[in-house]
Amino acid sequence: MDKKILFLGLDAAMPDLVKKFVAEGAMPNTAKLMEQGVFSRLETVFPPLTAAAWTAIVSGAGSGTNGVPSLMVKHQGEELDHWHTSFDRNEVLCETMWDVAKRMGKKVALINWPVTFPMGAISEEDGCQLAGSLNPPFRYFFMPLWDVASSACFSNKLLHCNQIPGRAVQVQTEPAEGWTNLPESKRPCLQFDITVPPTYVEGYPMHVLVYATTEEGYDRMLISESKDAAQAITDITMGDYGPWITKNFKARDYQRDGRFRFQILELSKDGKDFKLYQSAINMAEPYSVPASLSKDVEKVAGTYMEVDDPWAFMDGWMTSDLYLEQLSLHANWWGNATKYVLDNQPWDFAFSWVGTIDHIEHALYAGIEPTARVYSEKTAPFCWHMIREVYRQVDENIGKILESVDLNNTYVVLISDHGMTHLDWNPFVKEHLSRAGLLKYKLDLSTDDPSNLTIDWEHTKCHPLEPCHAHIFVNLKGRDPHGIVEPEDYEKVQEEIINCLMGMRDPETGRNVVAYAVKKKEAARLGIYEGPGFDRVGDVLYAWNPGYMSHPFIYRSAIKYRDGSERIIANQELYEQAVLCKNFPELVEDVMKEHNMDYSAVCGNFTGVHLAEPTLHDMHACMLMVGPGVPKYERKYAARIIDVAPTLSKLLNIDVPKDAEGGVLYDILDRIK
Repeated sequence: MDKKILFLGLDAAMPDLVKKFVAEGAMPNTAKLMEQGVFSRLETVFPPLTAAAWTAIVSGAGSGTNGVPSLMVKHQGEELDHWHTSFDRNEVLCETMWDVAKRMGKKVALINWPVTFPMGAISEEDGCQLAGSLNPPFRYFFMPLWDVASSACFSNKLLHCNQIPGRAVQVQTEPAEGWTNLPESKRPCLQFDITVPPTYVEGYPMHVLVYATTEEGYDRMLISESKDAAQAITDITMGDYGPWITKNFKARDYQRDGRFRFQILELSKDGKDFKLYQSAINMAEPYSVPASLSKDVEKVAGTYMEVDDPWAFMDGWMTSDLYLEQLSLHANWWGNATKYVLDNQPWDFAFSWVGTIDHIEHALYAGIEPTARVYSEKTAPFCWHMIREVYRQVDENIGKILESVDLNNTYVVLISDHGMTHLDWNPFVKEHLSRAGLLKYKLDLSTDDPSNLTIDWEHTKCHPLEPCHAHIFVNLKGRDPHGIVEPEDYEKVQEEIINCLMGMRDPETGRNVVAYAVKKKEAARLGIYEGPGFDRVGDVLYAWNPGYMSHPFIYRSAIKYRDGSERIIANQELYEQAVLCKNFPELVEDVMKEHNMDYSAVCGNFTGVHLAEPTLHDMHACMLMVGPGVPKYERKYAARIIDVAPTLSKLLNIDVPKDAEGGVLYDILDRIK
């Protein structure tokens, strides 16, 4: 009988933490697997980012070949500030393991695997596909890459809102007027108005009625699109999740059905203090092949939520307990959905992914890292508890999934994509490039709109690939639409960029924040080779030292990303709206001084990041494999992530993906009976 293989992708699962939590008894299912399988550290790709790493795992190829260089992709011939999401499967330029499997007549199951959306990576004849993590356009990931995605919180308080301006909306209750069919209330009803979503697209106006079912005080909120309480779309009390609400959203050049729900996070008895949470907007259209599969899965796994909402936790909207509950919902959906597919769909190769470990580490990793600037012995136990609990949640669902697997004929591979380091400081790369005369901005003074700050292409020599991770492109004449750098000056400008990057220092310690920066012709040093995707690789490549990651904005107000353009939005959640002037970046300094801010200070919620050198110990991913004939064995040295696909292809006696650049790990294969 041909052997099967099941990949369980655990985003950002760190080898040392896995071993620690196994030893502590928090991951009993993983512990059983480690007693009977091969364990190895894995050196990740450059840059160590989700889309790039998971693509490398299933193809055995680095970004110069697979075409996925970062979180974003820039196509040659387009403006330097124009980008495409790397989570779109159409950006992948190489063969994957499931492509090989399909060619050889194997059945494939893809379950929430990154870089597999939109649907179509697998046809009904080839197997099945369920979702695709971080899928466009309904996704919530770091910035508003897509117009409809972000969560919101409506409150009488001015809440912190770090990443996306407009998500935290300040409103006040007032006596209810003009309503019909009011519910019975022990106190006079109150009201306030909201719009869902409050920013980025034309939202739906809604009315919120606050009322009291007991003499103790206000305890419920009723939400309706009209002031007819009988037509309410939800009626909730403290802590309850309301029902999922589906709406058609219009954004840019598409219309899509999305769904969201409400939760009351806070409501005082007098009705004055409140926090009403609107979830991220998730896809409400079929997200599977066959189309009926998504409905069948939801009957056992619940509604698909594309990503949990770490920003609500990091911005302080929701408590740690509520966020753990949200993370648990995601882990349980993953476990139940995977088990359902394995039990009810034909498969030879299955790939299933969960991202909750990555999200909790992004939020709290510095809290367990003694070298981090924000580390405190007082808060460390809390951070350890939160991170341990999420690993435990994932492990619990691993156990659930394994109930549907016969290890006598199936290889199970638990694998992660990268590790994590702490974050001490967010340098503003664009600001530094501007000060070095390499990137210039201008204002459109023909309008009073204070957001009309744009790139001055006539005086701009380079621009980073958004969101300023790892790649910087020279504005080269003859190649780029606004090119000003003569070909003979290409290397000179590369050197100017490198000098700028290597000159960036931590203002507190004086330490170099960039570990190294190299010219594109030296990309092979980083495991990036000339292949189909090499034109998507930056002209300068750089990696951060531990403790640092670039801030994607120009300065502490946010940038609104639309159609590749950049426009400053004054972020009122951070400071009062500034009046922009001709002089940039001097205006930044002035604004920061006025509000007693350091323009290069930390501006982010992340305490854990993964943009450091891939070779570093903490950046390592991990792989645990069990199955027929596999002995207990722990490799002394890290393998490369690009070695995984060739090794497993050899084990399964199938073709190696034709574009693979990795090698076969014979020290593993030679031990398998």
